Amino acid sequence: MDIYDLIMLLASLSESKRRIVLALAHLAPKAVSGVQLTMMISYSGKSRTLYRGVLDELAADRLILADKLTPRLYSVRINHENPLLQTLTNLVKKHGRELRKLYTTIIQKNK
Repeated sequence: MDIYDLIMLLASLSESKRRIVLALAHLAPKAVSGVQLTMMISYSGKSRTLYRGVLDELAADRLILADKLTPRLYSVRINHENPLLQTLTNLVKKHGRELRKLYTTIIQKNK
């Protein structure tokens, strides 16, 4: 039943929200900066635009955790306490090795 519920959750998200959740699941339990996240999901806008909309909504829905490190720098990670997102992170750990490598490479380039 968890897999079905997870599929329904992902299907209910907009494309940008789904891309963020999936990208963060591949890196769990690590956190990334907004700039790194925008590079990972190939977002054309600035990271602060994400914070004003999409990330705020994902945080309000308890799908991500956004920690404010400084007034202009946030750390974003998947909400590891959500049972459906735990299922997702377990799936991508088992089946998403190649995409995890790609995301890790992107993060390393943007440090």
